[in-house]
This record gives sequence, C-alpha cells and structure tokens, in this order.
Amino acid sequence: MRRLILGVIAVAAAMAAGLATAGAGNRYPWCMVVQNRSGIWACAFDTFEQCLAEARPANQGFCIHNPFYQAPPRAAASPARARKRARRRGANPR
Repeated sequence: MRRLILGVIAVAAAMAAGLATAGAGNRYPWCMVVQNRSGIWACAFDTFEQCLAEARPANQGFCIHNPFYQAPPRAAASPARARKRARRRGANPR
C-alpha cells in the first residue's frame, strides 16, 4: 500500500512538472533536447548560439526550434511616422 501511494505521488509530481515546463517553454524560440532516455526539452534560449553553447560542453543534446513559440506581435507604426510617410507620397493626411 505504501508503494502504491508513493507511486501515485511520484506520477502526480511528474505530470505537474511537465505542465509547468510546457507553459514556460513558449517564451523562448530555441530548445535543447537532452539526449538520454528522458528526452527532456529545455526551452530557455533566445538564440541558437546560446543553445549550442549549453549543449556542446558535455555533448548533452541538440538544439531545435521551439514548435510552441509564438513571436510577440509587431508594434503598429506611430501616427507621426504615418504622417511623415504620407507627406513623402504627396498626400495630405488631415
């Protein structure tokens, strides 16, 4: 009975850790996939070079683009910039 309870707790902890990691991994475009039996994805890198620097020293894994990453939306042009662009075209924006 004791083993069963410990097993259930271990499975619940592993599932909770996996959910937390999946949510946090969406912020970075590059992941290091650890080459062992676990196959853990460590998505915490802004550039491929950062990922490579972490993966190479101990030949821990390989780097791959994060399939869940969504780039932040681009900011819209400011109204002053739009007026300047319209003047160059010869249109009157007002």
